Amino acid sequence: MKNLVEKSKNHIAELLSEQLGKNYLFHTFSQSKKIATRVEEILNSYEPKNLDHTDVLVAVWFLNAGFSKGYEKHVASSCELAEDFLSKINADKSTINAVTDLIKAAWSDEEPSNESEAIVKDGRTSFFASDDFEELMELLRMEKQNLNQNPPPLQEWRNEYIETFRTKHRFYTDYAKENWQPQKEENLISLIGAASKAVKKRNKEKLKVKLKNQSPERAIQSLYRTQLRNHLKLSDIADTKANILLSVNAIIISLLLANLIPKLGTPNNSYLIYPTVIFVLFSIASMIMSVMATRPKIENKNVVDGEISKKDTNYLFFGNFHAMQPQQFKEKMREIIQSKETIYDSLSMDLYFLGKVLKTKYQLLR
Repeated sequence: MKNLVEKSKNHIAELLSEQLGKNYLFHTFSQSKKIATRVEEILNSYEPKNLDHTDVLVAVWFLNAGFSKGYEKHVASSCELAEDFLSKINADKSTINAVTDLIKAAWSDEEPSNESEAIVKDGRTSFFASDDFEELMELLRMEKQNLNQNPPPLQEWRNEYIETFRTKHRFYTDYAKENWQPQKEENLISLIGAASKAVKKRNKEKLKVKLKNQSPERAIQSLYRTQLRNHLKLSDIADTKANILLSVNAIIISLLLANLIPKLGTPNNSYLIYPTVIFVLFSIASMIMSVMATRPKIENKNVVDGEISKKDTNYLFFGNFHAMQPQQFKEKMREIIQSKETIYDSLSMDLYFLGKVLKTKYQLLR
């Protein structure tokens, strides 16, 4: 009979290696081998005369065979594969029926009706008592994802196993109760701990987001950021307009100098002198104001020593600190960043003076 078990093992090894794709991470030949090893441990605790080891071990090897045909109806597929194999090697009809009945019992939620069924049920769920249970659980979840079985999120997956461990699963054989139950309980504690940590982390993140959204600091920062960005955009628009005016008036003056002014010496064109002079003067004035609109003011040496100490000016503008020594500049910056109040005051002054500059620019451009 050992020959039948060995043939079954070799057949399953060949079957799973050929027909299981790379998406199968849990129901592999390695897992089937682990189950068979665990079942042999249970069988060795019985007297040989009390049980037919052959039927149990053959059934165990075929437990996961049906997954080679897919997740749908894998139990029926396992029974069909076992029956076909045993028939080909001329096994007894009673052996075939016993093996298929044990396969069905192993996957059934009903209580086992005899010791053989208890053994195969304990063998199938023996990974509940594995040292690497959480890794195996994650491999099973990944396998279901790979095969579009829509497993629940990890936390819900953990909770399902916690519920299974607590209320739905138990070992039936004395050997499993004595040797595997302690490790299963440790795995349950580990699952509960991991679930608790995940819940705390999720609640902490939710609280952090809630506080962050409700914090006035966030609103204040958004206000400054938005207003400064808008002012800078308006300044860019003004500079662009000034550049356009410079370019257009330069072209106009060039055309006048090249084409119109040489003709003013002719008596017939004397009436064009005054309009041309006015045209040129206004073009030059427009260019001067455009240059003034884009020219930064940096001569603020007196401001640095006087108004900055009074917090009445914009210390963040380069024109107010470019003449300072590096050490003086660092000291001033330290004074600003000492508190939120001084930081916000500096940003407020920066925003205020940006507005003043924009007023001047647009007045000149008009």
